[in-house]
Amino acid sequence: MGTNGKLPWQWERRQGKEEVLKLQQLRYFEAACRYHSITAAAEALHVSQPSISMAIRELEEEFDVKLTIRRYQGFTLTEEGEALWEMGASLLRHADQVERYMNDFSEEHHVIRIGIPPMVGTLVLPELYGGFLGEYPQVRLTTREQGTKTLLQELLDNQLDLAFVTHSGPLEPDFRTVRISQTETVWCVAPDHPLAGKSQISMEQLAGEPLVFFQSSFSQHELVMRRFQEARVTPQVLHETEQLSTVHSLIQSGTASGFLLRFLAEKLPGVRWVRLDPPVPVEIRLAWDRRRKLTPDMRRLARWWQGEA
Repeated sequence: MGTNGKLPWQWERRQGKEEVLKLQQLRYFEAACRYHSITAAAEALHVSQPSISMAIRELEEEFDVKLTIRRYQGFTLTEEGEALWEMGASLLRHADQVERYMNDFSEEHHVIRIGIPPMVGTLVLPELYGGFLGEYPQVRLTTREQGTKTLLQELLDNQLDLAFVTHSGPLEPDFRTVRISQTETVWCVAPDHPLAGKSQISMEQLAGEPLVFFQSSFSQHELVMRRFQEARVTPQVLHETEQLSTVHSLIQSGTASGFLLRFLAEKLPGVRWVRLDPPVPVEIRLAWDRRRKLTPDMRRLARWWQGEA
């Protein structure tokens, strides 16, 4: 690869002119490889498709190699492209880590990027905006809603700083966490459903029941599907969505039944909840990449949730 077979921060062009490797080009190339699509990469990075294509061409010109082979749909990587993707991703992670680490020494109030699953938002957002920011109005933050699986990946990709996540078992060792709350997943139906009055229900009893599910990026999806598999029941999934309002609407109307966290099911109008047998406990935690050195505001937020701020 290149004239010296390395991927350094700088390299010599044939004419002897020294050029600095642009991390932006690598970011665009890495995103295209990760999403297997220039279109998807452009959407994820909020840039134009020509910007992604131009970055790839510039890298090819700088290294004097072919990185991709265009196909009818998308592209495939050459051997050189595979090598650049692997080493470039490592370089970007290191560059991001250096930048985060140095920025985190500053007492300046950086914007905290927080991820929240839709169901959890009903629990933590009032506390976050009304409680925490009421005590620390100088802190700036942004929030976005996604499923737990997506949020955890975005923490590792440095697209988020903190995330409230749900899980029923130990998280990967890549993360540090603060415990927020514990609840359980319950089955939810309209009040006039024949099974609405039961105190508990098994997966076997839900065979043939039309169900609305959150999409596979939500940890609850995997957890509930695993319970069906253990019971050797194939669920009748009527609809999958990432919108809490859609789940609520389908349950309330009696079109389908579904699964929600108990604290939310207790609040939603037109919904009756039934405990699963055996129960499905769920923990809610505030998580971050363990490689991060938390900024003062991030530490303040974590301690506030622990009652220490």
